[in-house]
Amino acid sequence: MTTVLKAQDVTVSFAGRTVLRNAQIQADSGDVVALLGPNGAGKTTLLKAVLGLVKRSGSVGLTRDVGILLDEGGLLPGLTGRQHVHSVALSHNLGAKQVTEMLQLTQMEYAADQKIKHYSLGMKRRIALAAALIGEPDLLLLDEPANGLDPEGIRWLTTFLKNYAQRGHAVVVSTHHLAEAAAMSNKVTMIRTGQTIFQGPTTDDLEDHYFDTMGEAQ
Repeated sequence: MTTVLKAQDVTVSFAGRTVLRNAQIQADSGDVVALLGPNGAGKTTLLKAVLGLVKRSGSVGLTRDVGILLDEGGLLPGLTGRQHVHSVALSHNLGAKQVTEMLQLTQMEYAADQKIKHYSLGMKRRIALAAALIGEPDLLLLDEPANGLDPEGIRWLTTFLKNYAQRGHAVVVSTHHLAEAAAMSNKVTMIRTGQTIFQGPTTDDLEDHYFDTMGEAQ
């Protein structure tokens, strides 16, 4: 087991307002870690802080091999899905074969030559995931990857992420849905008002644990 992400005491402030305070998260190879908390808790900010996309204090140890899905996934509406994934592949010195494999893996080959501006939200998430998977990175950081997916798509994503982790990779998935966290993850990091309030295994009583922990943190 290799630790690919370890962030400690991460603090972020915007315009004098502290939005993360001493937050923590860790992911080891083989883990799917659910970063769980309500809307506005600081989940996206923590992921951006880990990646160095916002100014922060604290300690972050991070593998250099990271696949990222944040916000709209850096999608340009005038490109086709294939063009977007291909642009990421080029940055890894990879070619069309890898692009096709990722499009097939994310079930987007059928729409790959349509422009992204015509995609549904779920299709955008899939094409962004295809790009994040280029090079089969050691760590995936995925911000609300199930947004826009139908129940069948969420089931597919859950199975895929578990299998990906079982092959020796690590995944961090932010979500505010308890059912998604319970189904996808083996570990959970709970965050509330910018503070990590729990890190540990995902248990069968996650819902009760979540509300008990959130209540204690108030």
